[in-house]
Amino acid sequence: MTKKSSLPPILLQQSRRRVIWSGWKLVIILSMGLCVFALFRLHLSPPPETLLSRRRSSFSREVVFSGPPKVAYLFLVRRGLPLDFLWGSFFENADTGNFSIYVHSEPGFQFDESTTRSHFFYDRQLKNSIQVIWGESSMIEAERLLLDAALEDPANQRFVLLSDSCVPLYNFSYIYSYLMASPRSFVDSFLDVKEGRHHPKMSPVIPKDKWRKGSQWVALIRSHAEVIVDDVVILPVFKRLCKRRPPLDASKGKLNIKLQKQHNCIPDEHYVQTLLSVSSIWFCFYPLLSSDLCPLLSSDLCLIAFSFSFSFLCLLLR
Repeated sequence: MTKKSSLPPILLQQSRRRVIWSGWKLVIILSMGLCVFALFRLHLSPPPETLLSRRRSSFSREVVFSGPPKVAYLFLVRRGLPLDFLWGSFFENADTGNFSIYVHSEPGFQFDESTTRSHFFYDRQLKNSIQVIWGESSMIEAERLLLDAALEDPANQRFVLLSDSCVPLYNFSYIYSYLMASPRSFVDSFLDVKEGRHHPKMSPVIPKDKWRKGSQWVALIRSHAEVIVDDVVILPVFKRLCKRRPPLDASKGKLNIKLQKQHNCIPDEHYVQTLLSVSSIWFCFYPLLSSDLCPLLSSDLCLIAFSFSFSFLCLLLR
């Protein structure tokens, strides 16, 4: 025989309702608690930055300017500029309203009549320059400082990053017209699949299929310069995971074997290219000097893929 419940049907039904209602109350309380916890966490830590949101914030720099657009020449040098006399001749026949000059040099180095042969470089050094070490993230930080300084002038619409070994092959008017005629940036970039410089821990911020390599000497339109300066997502990853492997040192003996097993990455050879790739900025590849191809495509970033470094900028500006 089955044992029947001792409670009347009405009381049994009420008991079941109370159990169900208690369960719902528990679910509601837990949900409210999770919401409060999420809001608390959101209040304590700022919302995660995205490349898109940072790029939108850069619109505050857009100020209407009068006069011709300018090309900002950004020199990243060790101390002085050894080829300043050639650049002096280059700028001599140019309209001063068509260009601006910014120099990142060793902190404390002053460009004046005692350190440069061209008056165009007088007092053009950044006041907030940093000590740059090759193969470290300080190189890309110096590039960002140059771009940031140049973006303060709304007339600067093209940004050309140069080293102390670059000299112009063509006159100012030719290069000015060439850069201004194109609404696109020129960046040497290609897939880096052999050297293994992409660190697995970079994902998911920097997926392996977005990893790029190329020359750090670039010519950028204003919106792309803003993307680089406003970046707060990719740069921290590079600082943490893209570091140069220590060079061989005979005094360290067998320790060299261990050191050479460390992950090797040269930040300035990857940063701009990878940042623009991760930012999902459309681009096109085109062969040497085929400048008629890219303008036909819906792209505002032309990446030049060559078999040797600095090909385009060295041909155009070296």
